[in-house]
Amino acid sequence: MNASRDRRVYMAYAAVYAAIAVVACLATISCSDAASPPPIESTLRILPLADSVFEGDIIRLTAETSSRAAAIGPARPIAWTAADTTLAQSLGDGTFALLRSGTVRITARNDADIATYDLTIGRLVAKSVEVEPGNLTMGRGDRLSLSARVLGQGGRVVSGRSVAFTSDDTLVAIVGGVGYPPEYLRAVGSGATTIHALVDGLSGTATVSVVKADTAYALTHYNGSPLPVLVAADTVMINGQKEFDEVYADSGTLVLSGVVQKRYQIDVRYTQYHVIRDGETVTRVPRFAQREFDRGLVTVGADGRLDMESEYIYPLAHTAVPDADAYIVHFRIPGDDSFLDLRYRLVSP
Repeated sequence: MNASRDRRVYMAYAAVYAAIAVVACLATISCSDAASPPPIESTLRILPLADSVFEGDIIRLTAETSSRAAAIGPARPIAWTAADTTLAQSLGDGTFALLRSGTVRITARNDADIATYDLTIGRLVAKSVEVEPGNLTMGRGDRLSLSARVLGQGGRVVSGRSVAFTSDDTLVAIVGGVGYPPEYLRAVGSGATTIHALVDGLSGTATVSVVKADTAYALTHYNGSPLPVLVAADTVMINGQKEFDEVYADSGTLVLSGVVQKRYQIDVRYTQYHVIRDGETVTRVPRFAQREFDRGLVTVGADGRLDMESEYIYPLAHTAVPDADAYIVHFRIPGDDSFLDLRYRLVSP
């Protein structure tokens, strides 16, 4: 009887202990789950651009890291690359210079994630052309270089397009020409004309007014002596015959011109004569005419001195000092280290 009762008591205690063990086990599992939750999956995403982009633009892309719960931001530094560096060049921190039209794959990468974005770069199309300068007044003889500003979508500047310049009246102003760059504008006569810049079928215009702004001086003295001045005399062979010839400096001009840039044009003219003597009578028959000539840019000093730099021969240069209604020019002979002192007197204001 007592043995049967003891067995029932033992089995009841065993059941209680088993229940306690199960509860303890479940508590252990629950605590383990709370201490080490399963990892949360995250993704890296490049945010798309809201507007179209074009060659020549500099843009900045951004990326975000997100989880199932909420966006948590880029926790680690992101490295940016472009698959085709002829289309886009990475400048760091998500900034790219767009070099030409096309579609380029952009990649953003951090330690754990990677994202890609196919960026379409549009080609700029000329929408308008502006000639620079747009309106100008020039003096006859002035020269300057024109430029054209080509604008595309959204007012973007379009580069690398071929520009053809023309002038409506080449008696007033000429663009380009033999020996000159195609954008080089020369004012040649008084009046007004319109300059056109043609780009991809579009035309921009500029108005050019040319005024006569010349001041002319005539050569009066050659190395201190009044004209005409004998500068050479010798026996020469002409058509197989000996003859005695003389060379005289007999005229010359200095012209100062220009509004945009002061310019000079200067020359000394010589005549070679065959000298024929018959007793007391001397006859001079002209044989040849020649001249020293130069032109270029003028810089005017505070004291009125002119520094004249040649456009023809570098580094050929002359100087001139004012002398009442004249200039005394220290003229360097091209190709030589010798000089002429020439006095040019005012002819026209």
